[in-house]
Amino acid sequence: MAQTTDSIWGGAASVGISVNGSSWTDIVSHGMKVSPEGGDRRVGEAYVFDDENPIVKVGKLNSRSTRVDFVYTETATDAFEVVRAQFEAAGGGTMYVRWSPAGGGVGDAGYTSDAGFVSDLRYPDVDSEADGPIVLFFVVHHAALTRALIATAW
Repeated sequence: MAQTTDSIWGGAASVGISVNGSSWTDIVSHGMKVSPEGGDRRVGEAYVFDDENPIVKVGKLNSRSTRVDFVYTETATDAFEVVRAQFEAAGGGTMYVRWSPAGGGVGDAGYTSDAGFVSDLRYPDVDSEADGPIVLFFVVHHAALTRALIATAW
């Protein structure tokens, strides 16, 4: 089989966050990495007396977490302040994450979380010997992800 020529370079991705699922904050200028996790299907099994092997059944999907790594800034509309406000909100605020590996153009695949909450936010640490920018991450815990082709460019 011939090697693919349709690979996607992740360095040109589009990444956004939202507190309502309709108005999005673009974080590509300081977003670094999106790592979706979880969503595996639950499995149940039972053993009976007269067989060596279990009876195996599949169940529902587990929830997901999406981790976003980003460069720390102190601009009110950048990722840290938007996410921090939701993380610190009484009872936990709502947060959505979306990304497009190919850049968010018309026809590109886009992945969007449903409504979730910020389950983890790292606050800035400082190191007198560090040479690079401060890098943090946050995690949004949500039930599902949706993949769709983008109709209007992000």
